[in-house]
Amino acid sequence: MASVGIIGLGAYVPPNEMSNEDWMKYVDTSDEWITTKTGMKKRRIAEPNVSTSDLAVEACKQAIKNANLLPEDIDLIILATSSPDVPLSSTAGIIQHKLGCVDCAAFDINAVCAGWVHALDIGSRFVGTDGYQNVLVVGSEIYSRILNWNDRATCVLFGDGAGAAVLSEVESGKGILGTWLMSDGSGSSVIEIPAGGVRTPFNSDDFKDGQQYFHMDGRAVWDFAIEAFPQAVRNALSKAGKEIEDIDLIIPHQANINIIQTGMEKLGLDMDKTFTNLHKYGNTAGASVPIAMHEAMEKGLINEGDLVVTAAFGGGLAWGANVIQF
Repeated sequence: MASVGIIGLGAYVPPNEMSNEDWMKYVDTSDEWITTKTGMKKRRIAEPNVSTSDLAVEACKQAIKNANLLPEDIDLIILATSSPDVPLSSTAGIIQHKLGCVDCAAFDINAVCAGWVHALDIGSRFVGTDGYQNVLVVGSEIYSRILNWNDRATCVLFGDGAGAAVLSEVESGKGILGTWLMSDGSGSSVIEIPAGGVRTPFNSDDFKDGQQYFHMDGRAVWDFAIEAFPQAVRNALSKAGKEIEDIDLIIPHQANINIIQTGMEKLGLDMDKTFTNLHKYGNTAGASVPIAMHEAMEKGLINEGDLVVTAAFGGGLAWGANVIQF
């Protein structure tokens, strides 16, 4: 099989910034409570006329330019999102059209906050096969549209944004060395939007107002995430033939600083081995890992020869990790 790696990165967040203090206008909360419980200070909120595909396009343009390619060089677009422009058709197809990626396939995947680590693995398996030289993997979310702004347990946690990577063949020994993915559908109700699908349509007798919004069992998510994060890292390293000591940087899903700290402790690693930016952007769900990777790269925290692990966990339940040699 071909060695497949990231040859271009891009990220985009909306300009509109919302602080913890701003949330006090909507719900009974405080900067101290949000900071202590989550580590978050600010997040970005998309304007009403902006869609998930629009954020994705901006991130994709950067990634394509960073890879020294043109839109027509892209053979496949894989979008990880749980907040699509429309339930049907594919938001990836909308992105493909807006970018001008002619002669290009496109499809969505939904693994919620673990979406991008799944998409990265899927994309890497296409590269080097017949017809697929350059694959664009995107995570893009506008959670501000699917949240109940009166639910203080969830509304303060999330922000909007997008991150993208171009995958292509790289020299042997580099690139994505191994990936480990897992799901547990018995926990599907832990994180969900209860209504709007065929199970409970909006116009059905079973629909209750409020079910159209994001719901989360915070305690169950905590119990799941603090185990899933280190498990994914260890298993991905095992598949790649690497050890904990080989890691130069871990880029985790930016869900909660306390989850990240607990997971790093379980791995036996100091926090200086990880990168976090959730204090600036909140939880951007399926976009959080590529946004953080792009920022870490820009800050010079990822260099040639570094071994980087990306790890994520979220609704589904779904979790996983990728091991990448730069």
